[in-house]
Amino acid sequence: MKNKIITLICLIIALLIWLFKPVYDWAAYRGKAPILFASHYALPNSPHPETSHAHSETELDEAKLINILKTYRERSHAPGLSAAIAYQGKPLWSGTVGYASLKDNIPLTTEHQFRIGSTSKAMTATLLAQLIDKHNFNLDTPIQDYLGFNPNPLWPAMTPRQLASHSSGIPHYKRNTDLMGLYYAMALTSNFETPLEALKGFDGSELLYSPGEQFYYSSYGTVLLSAVLAAASGQDFIDAMRERIWQPLDMTKTGLEADAEHLVDFYFNNKGQQTSYIPWRNVDLSHRLAGGGFISTPSDLAKLGSGYLDRHFLSQATVETMWTPQQLNNGEINPQNYALGWREAKNLLLDKYTVYHHGGVSRGSQSMLIVIPELSLSIAANINVNTEVFWDFGEVVTALAEEIILQGITPAL
Repeated sequence: MKNKIITLICLIIALLIWLFKPVYDWAAYRGKAPILFASHYALPNSPHPETSHAHSETELDEAKLINILKTYRERSHAPGLSAAIAYQGKPLWSGTVGYASLKDNIPLTTEHQFRIGSTSKAMTATLLAQLIDKHNFNLDTPIQDYLGFNPNPLWPAMTPRQLASHSSGIPHYKRNTDLMGLYYAMALTSNFETPLEALKGFDGSELLYSPGEQFYYSSYGTVLLSAVLAAASGQDFIDAMRERIWQPLDMTKTGLEADAEHLVDFYFNNKGQQTSYIPWRNVDLSHRLAGGGFISTPSDLAKLGSGYLDRHFLSQATVETMWTPQQLNNGEINPQNYALGWREAKNLLLDKYTVYHHGGVSRGSQSMLIVIPELSLSIAANINVNTEVFWDFGEVVTALAEEIILQGITPAL
């Protein structure tokens, strides 16, 4: 009997460790607890590797572009930084500084893929744009008309427009009152094959407010939107993304992390507060795929942005719809000038050019994509670490844009 009790106690302890270790790891990789049994790597002191690729006959001062990357890599305390510029719908330049892997001393190349975090929302929004453009998708039809059911019978009717503009009332990760979903988001160990499966992570949550009443940024809202888009297209969500977005735009390095061929190593350095780099724990981001789980490269992201300048890919009317900041029920524009999967920033560049953009923060990775229609520019960048202040990294894209203007590549208006 005594041995059975001891065995039972050991099994219970093992189960508790199995359940709560991911939660401990979640806290540790937020700097709230020590990271146990981790390897530490230092950034080499020698000159860091760099690559520079001009993709057109346009004469560029590539050294100045690389120097911008060096400045922002240092400012971000990142092992590596990769960036790409597209002009008039074609690749103009791409470059890298630093490392894809500190463990194996692998230099970063433009082929390396990154987690793009919430820049995934702009990608998902592009599928929405395609369905509006080609299939008369209605932004204001209640989502249950597409899904055939209401994800939560207690939720009021909401629309794709509200999901895409973060005014549906669906919570983000921290305010999710679906306890199992809260665990999924902390543990990051569960795999969800489809958006419909991922709904189980938040469809038991209460809404924060009635749809359309307020703005509240929510990746889960984008996940629900992806389920609606899949239903409307009659396709699996990933198949729809691949056939309608990635293949037409030649985004060959974009997709699911499980399919990556040249994935960088992702690092934790407590947002620049420690000099050593710890590899990020293994995570599964399928519960947030459409809102923050895709991988890509800066070159592919620049192609995505260029798609919005291509009238064969999207009509002008649809682009204007996607880039128009959305109103709340009271008629006021939401406080972040958030459109449909994109943000609008007037006079962001040189105090005169309007920029459409979306950043992203993921586990050990950050992303930034901007499109400047007046200049026919699309610029993207990625790093393989997290910063305390996002713009310590994010401003690299506007710095590159300003340099391109100074070099006379695109005429300043």
